[in-house]
Amino acid sequence: MPNQRNGVRILLEATQGEAVAVLQQLRRNNPDIVGAVVATADGFAVHADASADADPDSLAAMAADLALRAARMADDLDQGRLLEIIAHADRGHILAQRISDEMTLAVLAKADSSIGLLIINVRKAAAQLADKV
Repeated sequence: MPNQRNGVRILLEATQGEAVAVLQQLRRNNPDIVGAVVATADGFAVHADASADADPDSLAAMAADLALRAARMADDLDQGRLLEIIAHADRGHILAQRISDEMTLAVLAKADSSIGLLIINVRKAAAQLADKV
């Protein structure tokens, strides 16, 4: 069965490349995005595209924690399943968009970003990533 193993490895490498390509395209479409990362539910960065100013591992860990807390809040307040989180801060925006039950797309963007365009681009990228992660 070595061929099957190699086939699985090649498939995983191709999928990883496709996921990173989606993140790179997201940043090209919206240059105000400083970093984009696909994070596991427990806060590990799986795929990332970020400038030197952004730490993908920190973004992944904190976004996963934020998503967990917000999901609990939505559930406790009978609001259904959490879909996304948008945080506005003095120096930027943080968006966390659910890809699946196990994965979240976390994005860090500059303060002067067009929030509407940012949301549209992040939602589109999350939908594309759903097939790749």
